[in-house]
Amino acid sequence: MVSRSQISQQHKKTFSTFRYSALPYFSEKVGFLSYRSSGKEMKRILKKMLPDSLKLQIRLWQRYFDEQQSRYRYSKEYNSKRIGNHILEMKQAIKKGEFNENKIHNLKVVSEKIHHLVIQPGEVFSFWKLVGKPSKNNFKEGRNLIKNHISSGTGGGICQFSSILYYTALQAGLKIIERYPHSIDIYKDHERFTPLGSDCTVVYGYKDLQIQNHFPYPVQFTSFVNEEELHLHLVSPEKIILNTIDFKYTEIEKGVWVETFAEDRLLCKNFYIRL
Repeated sequence: MVSRSQISQQHKKTFSTFRYSALPYFSEKVGFLSYRSSGKEMKRILKKMLPDSLKLQIRLWQRYFDEQQSRYRYSKEYNSKRIGNHILEMKQAIKKGEFNENKIHNLKVVSEKIHHLVIQPGEVFSFWKLVGKPSKNNFKEGRNLIKNHISSGTGGGICQFSSILYYTALQAGLKIIERYPHSIDIYKDHERFTPLGSDCTVVYGYKDLQIQNHFPYPVQFTSFVNEEELHLHLVSPEKIILNTIDFKYTEIEKGVWVETFAEDRLLCKNFYIRL
């Protein structure tokens, strides 16, 4: 007799095989679809064939299944009262530029979603689970960096908020589950409000910022945005010993490699294209 667990395992294998190996592969030499092992060429062709809305839906389903496997508990609790007396305060200037008013509006929308959020021990903060899908109903058009180019889109400018969250988490020693750097560096050294390498880009469905609280006590984000600055506070009932974060830069012809260290421990290595 076959047990339910054996059926479940067989179902998972079948689904996995269908998802990764039994997709139709387009052969440019013969000009028709044939079933072959999936690979980079198939992914490239499918990306061109599928509409953006369908690609996003597929990616969201992939995320859903991955999260079911991980069994992470995501933070969604708010408390209007401060949960402790220890505060790590971060602030950044909001640089003037194109779409400036829209960017401030978008940052305020994100701030409302983050303000007073409590992350319990073991819970994971997810930027997009809290902020939700950008839409023209609550976000305005702003500057975006997409596929190595500067463009505009709904929700543009909110990467400054994800970046300050990431940099705060690095200093506090919170665990980074997911983070993506920008692909290009558009600033001169005197124009920066944080070091190169402390940034975090977010793209709904594709690139999230996820941070886990591994402390034995809860932590809380509070934030506010005015016309000049973005403020973020990390509140805790116990004092958090801050990490010293350093960035090592290696210039090459097409850009720069950035290594991020916390107390001399390598955390990540990213490449930025210079414009």
